[in-house]
Amino acid sequence: MAYPVIICGGELSGKTALCLGLIQKLLEMGLRVGYFKPVGLAGKSVEGRSTDPDAAVVKEALSLEDPLDLITPILLGKRYLEVFCGSEDRPIEKVLEAFRKLSEAKDVVVIEGSSRPETLTCSGCDVPSLSRELNAKAVLVLKGSGDEIAEAAVMYKRFIESGGGQVMGLVANFVPRQLIERVRGVIMPAAQRCGLTSMGIIPDRKELSLPTVADVVQELGAEVLSAKRRLDRLVEGLLVGAMTPESALSWLRRSAGSALITGGDRTDLVLTALEADVSVIVLTGNLYPSIGVLTRSEEKGVPVILVPQDTYTAVKQLEEMTGRITLSSSSIKKVKLTRDMIAEHFDWKAIVDDYVKWKESLRLSHG
Repeated sequence: MAYPVIICGGELSGKTALCLGLIQKLLEMGLRVGYFKPVGLAGKSVEGRSTDPDAAVVKEALSLEDPLDLITPILLGKRYLEVFCGSEDRPIEKVLEAFRKLSEAKDVVVIEGSSRPETLTCSGCDVPSLSRELNAKAVLVLKGSGDEIAEAAVMYKRFIESGGGQVMGLVANFVPRQLIERVRGVIMPAAQRCGLTSMGIIPDRKELSLPTVADVVQELGAEVLSAKRRLDRLVEGLLVGAMTPESALSWLRRSAGSALITGGDRTDLVLTALEADVSVIVLTGNLYPSIGVLTRSEEKGVPVILVPQDTYTAVKQLEEMTGRITLSSSSIKKVKLTRDMIAEHFDWKAIVDDYVKWKESLRLSHG
């Protein structure tokens, strides 16, 4: 039997990054730690099977031995109610069986919640149900610095507890550094007055929340045509090149660090973008640029990459990766950064202390 803790919260709130950092910290302490994401979103095919992209990242980053179909026993498509609501099969039973197998020979299992705590409420496999059935406490993770964090946290606390679950505390994630003191002095105390313990205020780090050019290359299966040494640049936004160079110039200047996505036949627009300090030029439709474009991109240190997709498809793929941790040769450092951020800004000791109490209670109950 292993001690379970659930990391849950809103969409793109940094749950995967927190799980990565926490697992690394617990492993440092000599604990045997597992990772479990019982309800995932079907994504790319890995090992011949559709899988949740976050689960695949954690497995690869930490070299976990457990198979992906055990780590994530339930995968949801965009339309899943037909499958999971009205069926006689109870997804919670599949989750409990997978957890039993995965938790063997482990001390702690870090459970990543689905995109939102209420996912699969209709089928009895939401976070309150998981917390109740696994006797696992939930750590709420919410993104940002607005007053709505406290309101949302209290709502989720009541939702989880009304379903028989338990909440350990609240983490405010991706908080702009200039707003940390307000979060600490106003927002967290408001949540604490409603029974929520503050477990951390984690500053925003672009290195975690933004993809690198290397991530973009991997996501799109792109060919790198120039400036191959600059694939570590961060991509801070997306621009679609469907305008004249004159009208695009003002947008490009305000969007330094973005990726420009356009066809290889738009030489005029690409040369304008190279003067505006974009992070990468994504040329779609396998349309190769002129030699002049590649020469200038090398001089400016801005990678030009080529993809077979049309512009719309490429943009949709990149939008879906925004805010997620991905692994590439230049982004492995993100994994170490999650460990450092958790060690400094998250109350991981509260989880360790609760694990010790849990273990002692087991010993007494069997004594």
